[in-house]
Amino acid sequence: MSWLMCGRLFQSNIAVPLVQTLRHRSRRPNLRRPAVPHWQRAVILKVTQPQYLDISEDVHPAEICKLRIKNEAKQKEVNPFEQILAREFLEKTEAAKVIAIFHRNAMTEAELYAVRLQLNKIGLHYQHYNNNIARLAFTGTKYEALLQLYQSQTATFIGDDVKIAKLLKMGKKFATLTLMAGVLEGRLMSKSDLQGYAALPSIHTLQGQLVGILNAPLRRLSQNLTFHQTALASSLNQYMSDKTKGTTKNEDT
Repeated sequence: MSWLMCGRLFQSNIAVPLVQTLRHRSRRPNLRRPAVPHWQRAVILKVTQPQYLDISEDVHPAEICKLRIKNEAKQKEVNPFEQILAREFLEKTEAAKVIAIFHRNAMTEAELYAVRLQLNKIGLHYQHYNNNIARLAFTGTKYEALLQLYQSQTATFIGDDVKIAKLLKMGKKFATLTLMAGVLEGRLMSKSDLQGYAALPSIHTLQGQLVGILNAPLRRLSQNLTFHQTALASSLNQYMSDKTKGTTKNEDT
């Protein structure tokens, strides 16, 4: 009954054709590698293809790199809090006598904590500052040459009374940190320079050698000045001893 009522309600005198879409080809169209069109259609597509002016013909690709433009835009926007951190990092760096810069490989926080404990035993303390803060801190200062090291993942340690030989020996044991360079009393030194510095004797030994070198001319001058007096005194002593022996022989005879 309901079917008859619906049929009467939607009954219309307009003839609606029954349309069914069919594919011309039996296979599924390949969207990645479309089939080559007919020659006439290909000509029309080529003629109607829009032409755009290439503005990068006379421009180097590095100047229009989107990543570079994005990074330059980020550098212009300086966070005030980062400026405070950069000033703090610069003050710590200027006050420290030894600065060690490591390349940081992939590592967990537990591994980093273990490395920090070992370096803390020899007087090096970890400074948690990223490359942007280091760039803000060292730009325009005497430490600007260090910015070439802050290009990837880095770890910075600072200290005052640190033995470089222990630092190099301990650095060989770390699989996650690689020593790249350091600053010793305001002087930038590579890893080879640090190794040469560690091979030098202690400061007390060098001071003793310097004192010996400075006293050598004085001793030589003193010997030259007293040579004739010493020779005359020894000759007189020899003469007196020979004369005493001759007198004793005459008395015996």
